[in-house]
Amino acid sequence: MNSTEACIALNMLPTIGPVRLRKLVQVFETPERVLAAKRMELREVEGIGNEVADQVSGWEDIVDLQAELRRIKDFGAHVITQDSPVYPRSLREIHAPPIVLYVWGEIQERDQHAIAVIGSRKTTHYGNESAKKLAYQIAYAGLTVISGLARGIDTAAHQGALAAKGRTLAVIGSGLSKLYPPENRALAEKISNGNGAILSEFSMEIEPDRQTFPMRNRIISGWSHGILVVEAGLNSGALITASQAIEQGRSVYAVPGQINVPTAIGSNRLIQQGAKL
Repeated sequence: MNSTEACIALNMLPTIGPVRLRKLVQVFETPERVLAAKRMELREVEGIGNEVADQVSGWEDIVDLQAELRRIKDFGAHVITQDSPVYPRSLREIHAPPIVLYVWGEIQERDQHAIAVIGSRKTTHYGNESAKKLAYQIAYAGLTVISGLARGIDTAAHQGALAAKGRTLAVIGSGLSKLYPPENRALAEKISNGNGAILSEFSMEIEPDRQTFPMRNRIISGWSHGILVVEAGLNSGALITASQAIEQGRSVYAVPGQINVPTAIGSNRLIQQGAKL
């Protein structure tokens, strides 16, 4: 077993996250040694209780690593860890950087310089056109556009970057085998075919749910140098991403929207609170 395979196995355990893994690696030095550690040794690590120690020491009863490796290969994806040279430097700086990133497509060095373009799933014609035009200009300038492949603004952002023959990355809130939303499959294939990559921190068959999307959002904000919110309602996940971006020290920008349009209330409020235009 190599380090990447060990990280894949650890990432599939329900109680192991980036913060706990960091503590374990500090003690045992490598992910492989974490998996090989005895239950009593694991329990001695600060912040590692009985449940975590039991899961790590008994990981082979919980995780079918070989099946996961086959799924990755059959899908045509690969996995990178924080030790990989293409793992984004800005993402390493956040509080809980993902243990692994499943990659369908290719990450390039220039993708280190990315701007997120995000917004509401339910949007207006104005919002869609704004997202496409701004993403086009960002990509044409040589920056990578990163978004979440969701309906609405995210879709328009990816389309704008592709129209400029630029780079775009889509971070999804599910495993690659459970790509969501399903109607964006063709868009995802176009992105992965030489124009960027589809990315996930979740194992191949994880379904999307209310927890996976906020987790996805921290990757979008953490990877980016700045966040552009095109159109967002008060309950939009884009506002969560913007909040995470502020915590991570990233710049937040917002596109002004019509004052009587519900999907622009959140983005207009960001401007009111100091987001750049």
